[in-house]
Amino acid sequence: MNKTRIKRSVPDRIFNVANLILLGAIGLIAVLPYINMLAVSLSSSGPVDSGQVAFLPMELTFENYKTVFMDKGILRSVGISAFMTVAGTAFSLLLTVMFAYPLSREEFRLRKLCNVMILIVFIFNAPIIPWYLTMRSYGLYDNLWALILPSALSTYNIIIVRSFFAEVSPALIDAAKVDGCGEMRTLMQIILPISKAVMATVGLMYGVGYWNSYTTPLYLINDRNLYTLQLRIKSIVLDSNALESMNTVSLGTSTQALKMTTIIVAAIPVLCVYPFLQKHFVKGMTIGSVKG
Repeated sequence: MNKTRIKRSVPDRIFNVANLILLGAIGLIAVLPYINMLAVSLSSSGPVDSGQVAFLPMELTFENYKTVFMDKGILRSVGISAFMTVAGTAFSLLLTVMFAYPLSREEFRLRKLCNVMILIVFIFNAPIIPWYLTMRSYGLYDNLWALILPSALSTYNIIIVRSFFAEVSPALIDAAKVDGCGEMRTLMQIILPISKAVMATVGLMYGVGYWNSYTTPLYLINDRNLYTLQLRIKSIVLDSNALESMNTVSLGTSTQALKMTTIIVAAIPVLCVYPFLQKHFVKGMTIGSVKG
């Protein structure tokens, strides 16, 4: 089978080359800090403290990672962040689906009113002080619920899922109803099985949002035993006293290396999960943007 080649003009070739160079430079700028942090985290204290480490480890050592993973405070924070991410993502997906499905059905009487309310919330955010006082009045302070409930729903994600559900063929839903399926059974057995792409997309956004959540725990968590990993990193990076509980005097460790190691540990879970969900993420974003 002969493949026809598309002849590109000289301006098109120049544009493509310039575009590749520009995108490559932007990507390199984005990646270099992570390479530097990884190199520092794998280097011993001498080269790190003297500022010799750039993009390659010097005097390779895993003592920094050993010190980080042996610290009870960091392990507790990792566990809290993991619980918040898993439980919060599952709860958020459930609420998003239950909210978006009725909004995608034209027979739902309050559909227009709810869509207007979602649009208002999407455009205008609540001021910080009234939001904080409201959360405190609901008892969402210094407990695990404070890490999940305030971020349980995203209007953006509701719009994406609603748009996907609205594109499902009405004939498919009518056929399910003819077979005796109610709304809940139709949703669970017909709609959700064909919505894996959008569920992966929204689930990834919720998961990354929970794992990287910083402002909500910062406002609502004061107990250090409930610190998420992001709050723990903040205390380690900005407060030198927070490193006193860690074994900073052991051979091959330094304060700067421990800071970089903690940041790398926080980034690893997202880097491990994203490649497996990337194709679903791109597909889900495309489908969800077709119809508003």
